[in-house]
Amino acid sequence: MKITRKSDYGLRALYLLAMHYGGDPLSITQIASAQGIPDPFLEKIMQELREAGLIVAALGRSGGYALSRPPEEISARDLLQALEGPTALVACLDPNLSCGIEHNCPTSAFWELLNERFEELLAQTSLADLFQAAPQSAERREPALQGAQ
Repeated sequence: MKITRKSDYGLRALYLLAMHYGGDPLSITQIASAQGIPDPFLEKIMQELREAGLIVAALGRSGGYALSRPPEEISARDLLQALEGPTALVACLDPNLSCGIEHNCPTSAFWELLNERFEELLAQTSLADLFQAAPQSAERREPALQGAQ
């Protein structure tokens, strides 16, 4: 797994939805504008997040996207697995790849431990944790609603 721009954008979109959890759904335009994400790319990301069950789509004039469950129940691991697939910090940990020295590799135990700890950290970090750790100025809380209502 490589953490790509897609994951960065996906996390920023979910963060914004977490900020507005319990309120009206946010449109692609609102999210894209607030986070500086190109609309077409965000649409693809949101489709993948919806297919993974992390968000729901509401149709109609006041439609948009919302989290499928509370921010406390959606982890960074959920997001990364939805957009990037299984965690494999190095190629030899990727179940789809094969390494010629995997049985005699002097570093495989280290990479496995590091990968395991990374997955634990991702699983323990919820959207709510990210929201609580971020600065809470009025400017950061309202950009999704400016000019898009």
